[in-house]
Amino acid sequence: MRNSVRQSMMLISIIIFPILFSYACAQQGQTESGDAEFYFNRGVASYEKGQYDQAISEFTKAIEIDPKDAEAYKDRGDTYELKGQYDRAISDYNKAIEIDPKVALAYNNLAWILATVKTSSLRNGKKAVELALKACELSNWEDPDYLDTLAAAYARVGDFNNAVKWQAKALESPELAKNTEAQQRFKFYKERKPWPAD
Repeated sequence: MRNSVRQSMMLISIIIFPILFSYACAQQGQTESGDAEFYFNRGVASYEKGQYDQAISEFTKAIEIDPKDAEAYKDRGDTYELKGQYDRAISDYNKAIEIDPKVALAYNNLAWILATVKTSSLRNGKKAVELALKACELSNWEDPDYLDTLAAAYARVGDFNNAVKWQAKALESPELAKNTEAQQRFKFYKERKPWPAD
């Protein structure tokens, strides 16, 4: 019995260790070969840890290696947005859309900035409506966050009937229904005020 266990363990180690070694070598090779996905994944990890400057650096390396990586532009745009660098976020979202016109989240996030950014000179309600409609279309009108963005965009152009309609629809989502800011936006729209109010 003990010998059969020992033989099984030897067999497993003969099979597993070369696989692990090959994987480790491949990972090392990724770094040395300049694989865009390697840097993209590091950017995502840094973003999730709240290390935004590091995330931007990693996404930038991924973009340098693969300038057609729409997701890297979108994620770098998200990071710039979190840092309040809206001009750069807008630029990256536009680039992501240019590269891949089916990245719904890039349309949505760009629309959100154009509809709600506190810097009024960056706002563009008409463009925000156009982008939010595209995001909703690409997601088959099923993403409540996109509906929330659409409502904000309509409010920005003064179409409060549509703003109330789409915010009510967004709030049918249990997650958004618990969100106090989403509830406050709904109240603003019913009072015929955009979010944030001017």
